[in-house]
Amino acid sequence: MIEIKDLKVKMKSLEFVFKDFTFEKGKITIISGRNGSGKTTLLRVFASFLDYEGSLKINANVTYNSQEPIIFNRTVYENIVYPLKVRKLDVSMYDKKIIEYSNLLDIKHLLETNALKLSSGEKMKVSIVRSIIFDPDIVLLDEPTTHLDLESIAKLTDLINSLKDKIAFIIVTHNKTFMEDLVDVEYKVGGKHVLR
Repeated sequence: MIEIKDLKVKMKSLEFVFKDFTFEKGKITIISGRNGSGKTTLLRVFASFLDYEGSLKINANVTYNSQEPIIFNRTVYENIVYPLKVRKLDVSMYDKKIIEYSNLLDIKHLLETNALKLSSGEKMKVSIVRSIIFDPDIVLLDEPTTHLDLESIAKLTDLINSLKDKIAFIIVTHNKTFMEDLVDVEYKVGGKHVLR
């Protein structure tokens, strides 16, 4: 699905060097490492937000969900269906799935609410549903539990586990329980060099 070899990312006075690795379909991969070790940088490379050196092969449809997700000044429902409309998909074909995922993450009652009025945790849930609604091959999640309470984290864990056979998840998280409940493969980063 995603294969990296000799991958390097230079950012101002820093260079991140990543070990060769293949991120496989049907797996939940947790990217671990200390603060500032390049975890989010790697996700942003996969999402085509950053330049890099080396080899990166992506044979998949990838979507990225950031730690502070972008929310549009529209209803929750309109936020969720946005990627469907962009891809010119028939939104009505996804209504059942929208209700199912919204129920699982406890945001169904908010579907007609302006998404900007939501709490940070609710916005994260909306963004996650938006990320998975069009069945991408790979979903990149950057610290998805940051604004979530324990019950919401448990529900998100169940949702991700239920989808991993058809969606590969690559997740950056500091939440040890969340990591342990999901991880199939762990990829450690830490090759950071200061450039002079």
